[in-house]
Amino acid sequence: MFGKRHGARASAAGAMAINSTDRRWGLWLGLVVVLLCSAYASHLRLAQLAHWEREPQQYVASGIPMMTTLDAYYSLRIARLYAAGQFVPHAPVPARHYSRPEQADPNDWYDQREPKTLPLLSGVIAVASPLFGGDIDKTALRLPALLSSLFMIPLFLCCWRLGAPAAGVLGGLTATFCIEYWQRTSLGWVDTDSLNLFFPWTVSWLILTMRAEQRRATLLFLSAAAGAVLYVYFLWYGKPGITLAYVVALAAHLLLAGVSWRRMLLCVVALVIFANPAQFANVVGSLLDFVKRYLWPAAAQAPDVAAGLRFPQVWSTISEAQRLPWPDVLKRILGRADFVAIGLIAFIPFAVRRWRSMAALAPMLLLALLALVSSRRFIPYLAPFVGIGWGVIVSLLVKGVLSRLGGSTQRPGVQTAVSFAGAIALFAFAFAPVSGSNFVPRPAIPAPVFGDLQTLGQRLPANSRVWTWWDYGFAIVDTTRFGVYHDGAAQYTPQTNVVAASFVNPDPRVMYDAIAFVDREGNRGIRRLAASASDFDDLLSRMRDERPKPEDVPIYVLYTPDMLLKYPAMRVLAAPRPDATAGPRSAGIRWLDCERIVDDVLHCKGQRLDLRTGLAELIGNEPTRSEPVQLRRAVLVEGGRVLREREYAATAPLTVEIVLHAGTVAAVYLLDEAAFTSNLNQMFVLGRYDNGRFEEAFNDFPYTRVFRVLPPPK
Repeated sequence: MFGKRHGARASAAGAMAINSTDRRWGLWLGLVVVLLCSAYASHLRLAQLAHWEREPQQYVASGIPMMTTLDAYYSLRIARLYAAGQFVPHAPVPARHYSRPEQADPNDWYDQREPKTLPLLSGVIAVASPLFGGDIDKTALRLPALLSSLFMIPLFLCCWRLGAPAAGVLGGLTATFCIEYWQRTSLGWVDTDSLNLFFPWTVSWLILTMRAEQRRATLLFLSAAAGAVLYVYFLWYGKPGITLAYVVALAAHLLLAGVSWRRMLLCVVALVIFANPAQFANVVGSLLDFVKRYLWPAAAQAPDVAAGLRFPQVWSTISEAQRLPWPDVLKRILGRADFVAIGLIAFIPFAVRRWRSMAALAPMLLLALLALVSSRRFIPYLAPFVGIGWGVIVSLLVKGVLSRLGGSTQRPGVQTAVSFAGAIALFAFAFAPVSGSNFVPRPAIPAPVFGDLQTLGQRLPANSRVWTWWDYGFAIVDTTRFGVYHDGAAQYTPQTNVVAASFVNPDPRVMYDAIAFVDREGNRGIRRLAASASDFDDLLSRMRDERPKPEDVPIYVLYTPDMLLKYPAMRVLAAPRPDATAGPRSAGIRWLDCERIVDDVLHCKGQRLDLRTGLAELIGNEPTRSEPVQLRRAVLVEGGRVLREREYAATAPLTVEIVLHAGTVAAVYLLDEAAFTSNLNQMFVLGRYDNGRFEEAFNDFPYTRVFRVLPPPK
């Protein structure tokens, strides 16, 4: 009897030793696999450089590579200052010629300053630049590709801790090649996206490693490590609400794990201390701002206590803040909604069985759910859970097949290795063909336009100020050092609404007077007049009546082709009267994808416009009609001058403008009457302007056009 018991114990001990060895072996093998997959993903992103080399006319200007997001130029400017030893925290930035509302008190406005602490993204670019010959632009171009797949490591460790290592591999692959994430982390996308998955997954892994049987010192060390990661994450992204979410997640995880209240409180305190308690000072304002932008956007349009007008907010016009239908959200992950739905369905029972451990992943799960009910920018947070679900399916299939084979194939180490192979094979043959890996981003600013900015920086006076749309604001300040009236950090202030109105309005006097008022009074002056204005037109009228004497500073109106397609957004933000639009047929300004003109007939994709009769067959955004639509006029433009204008019907709503460049068709636009008569179209495209108020200073149409604002007559 004793011999049998001793043999059983020895057999059990041997099995445990084998399982422990297999588990460790699976961990190290999985880490090697994940590192190779991460390196491969970075390699594919870096391979996009070949397109920069093949199309230098679009991607390179005077040796400077173009970035693929407009926000990049904010980080680049500060990185240059820091690398040169010239960055001064909270120093004035006169080039950013606007004021912003205080987060804690929206009625308190302050002039724009540098950040109080160096943005970590800019610091990383500056520190890493010696690896690329000290070139800030080349460093920034490659940085997203090098950082964006690092999250695969903590994601794998989380899944390994949950007993599903293959799910960690496939979850990482699905997320890094997710269409939305791929586009937001490709070459030149210099923004925080490249590490916004790495930090939270790292914190979740640290929390998952905490167990009741661990010593107090171990628990405190892990809590402090999680807090330190959250502090670095705050320096990277600056969202204290996420830190608060992880404080709650840590407390819930420890209580569910059986840790005493005292130890739990000590761990929470350790995390808060190492996360820097100072960041919690703005947590309420950060959460309210988050709710207004992503959960309850209508709240952002409510009038405040100091203004009687309701200013439309810019967030409704920004693509990354758009809410997509569920099928489109799923397609933005792998291209096929059915693949994604299956993965999410498979993840649910996996999570339910491990519901106690899900507390550590709760912040990530909440961000993932926002992809289904809020902005598309949350889609990358949803993607890993799709891959985890499919990884669970692969693991179950592998286990079922190997159990039938018997023998050594039932060892956990063998099953893990085969599951890794199955996960990679599934991604390679099923997911990769529909993922975003073939996408190559276009430059945020085309090289010809960027080259014009470089030229303007040399030709115009150093103290110039530029009146233009906010999208290029960061790039203008970084490239020319000229002043701007709004940019990607303050496009939500009333100053943006006034700038929009100046471009949308057909009266050049409105633009001229708005520039004079905003240049001297800014947001404070706009809000002062808005408090008693009856509507937006009344506000513009009051601004004209109170037009201050302009400063002795040169001001220029800058036009670029992207502004034409921003016209619909400008019209929304300009708060027009109900009768200012052309009704349901309104086109605003729409670009037409046209291939050729044959015998005065313009052939576009799915569209045909006869320039002899003015009849157009319009498909696409317009409803399909059996009868052609009558155009109002057709205008042929080259070099910013009208070559020919043909009138068809004075009451028709639409105009077609054909832009020639070097004798060939460069662009074709369809405009409604309000858009045609706008200052934007008249000055930029047609070259018609009030020469008593404006003077053309630079013309590289169709890329860039600049007008100097003339001083008022004495």
